[in-house]
Amino acid sequence: MSTMSTETNTQISNKGMIKFIVGSLVALFLFLTPLPVSRMCDTTSESMISFCETIGVIDGGVLEEGIFNIPLGIVIDWLGGTLMLENFAGFDFISIGVLIAFVTTTIAVVGTILAYANVKFITENEKLKNIFKAHPVFAISRMLGLLFLAMELFGFGPGFITDWVSGLMINTLVNGLVFIFLVLALAIPILTDFGLMEFIGVLIKKFVNTLFLLPGRAAVDLAGSWFGSSSVSVMITTDQHEKGFYTGREAAAICVNFAFVSLPFSLVVANTLGLGGSFPLWYLTISLVCIILGIVMPRIWPLNKLADTYLEGVGKQIDEEVEESGSRFKKALALASTRAEKTTAKGIVKSGLKFYVSVFMDLIPVITAWGIIALALEGYTPIFDWISAPMGWFLTIFRVPEAMTYASTTLVGFVDMFIPALMLGDAPFQTRFILGALSIVQIIYMAETGILIIRSKVPLGIGKLFLIFMIRTLLGLPLIILFTWLLTALNLIGS
Repeated sequence: MSTMSTETNTQISNKGMIKFIVGSLVALFLFLTPLPVSRMCDTTSESMISFCETIGVIDGGVLEEGIFNIPLGIVIDWLGGTLMLENFAGFDFISIGVLIAFVTTTIAVVGTILAYANVKFITENEKLKNIFKAHPVFAISRMLGLLFLAMELFGFGPGFITDWVSGLMINTLVNGLVFIFLVLALAIPILTDFGLMEFIGVLIKKFVNTLFLLPGRAAVDLAGSWFGSSSVSVMITTDQHEKGFYTGREAAAICVNFAFVSLPFSLVVANTLGLGGSFPLWYLTISLVCIILGIVMPRIWPLNKLADTYLEGVGKQIDEEVEESGSRFKKALALASTRAEKTTAKGIVKSGLKFYVSVFMDLIPVITAWGIIALALEGYTPIFDWISAPMGWFLTIFRVPEAMTYASTTLVGFVDMFIPALMLGDAPFQTRFILGALSIVQIIYMAETGILIIRSKVPLGIGKLFLIFMIRTLLGLPLIILFTWLLTALNLIGS
């Protein structure tokens, strides 16, 4: 096991310093600089216009005014809304993101079949064997994912899948995730491997550790999520955990407390809920509740019982301690420069390629398969109504309007956080304000962040994720309701 030396190295090389400064400036711009944006979809094809509207991009017009996004987010949105093929291979139109998902999932399925058939060129190659000889759950997920992708692309299958479920899941979520992963796999090392996290971590260690029981570098995860997306935060955290910069407990606490839905996407949710005019106060409510839960959750079960140890074989690679007589700034600068000096272009590319394999062989098929199944269960069965009845009683105690009618929105967010917003369109204002805020505060949703966590080495399975989801729900709801009552009493929002 490799462990970082506890001695403070204050030697700063010019090469390391330059790489740290340049890398950090690039990272700050790409990940943490909000820029005003508008999204366009210029085309004369009626089918393309329909598709653009489905994914939230209005033909020839501005989707939102006065919204902001980070540069990487702008690139991802542009790719998702622009890279489409018209009149291609018999299709009126097809998104390149969906096409990539279909092709890579096909490769995953073919490789899995050959691996289970013990074809020599796979079984005798350790790397190919590790990729394709998947656990039976992931093997089945690959096959289901390919089936659902084929149903959407070629227009066959039962109506309860093809009517809207597969289109919503594949054309919106999967298409978007493909471009998120394509861009972020090579961009995240710029944020994590050039010393910025070491520098910030040393400077604010005491503050972050006192409040949230986490290393100072966790602040970068939070900022990446707030300006970028929850996927950014989880991907940064799992990467840092596997490199020895977070313990299992720390990585778990960050993933389930700080992987916020981004500020720009929160605005999209607010507008879907008809809360655009109340967005500042609605988002302030969410932020305050998340901060309170961020302080409480790491101190209670189950997070406080997770092993506070680094991955075996990797060990501790972080050192944010400062000697009593030492300079915190100088220590931060020295650590950042040392980290940057060790980073190479070859290492970044190798890390990105490894991530691509994991995403396109497992993650995309799993999200497609189980996301569609969960959406179908929510849309066409009373299962969520049955299991959410106790939540309806809980909401009734706090006099939330039409509590039983909209109780299921408190649980379906575990599948995907945007579903509650779609279900709350006709609800009373207070119900939309409270339950819409809850869908953001819950943080964990299996269609994206949940699967990322499960596929990582963070010590959280689906059982613990659902338990933490429910604890956040039960603790967060009264707080959201309290803040809503206060804002209503002060006539700052409607009733």
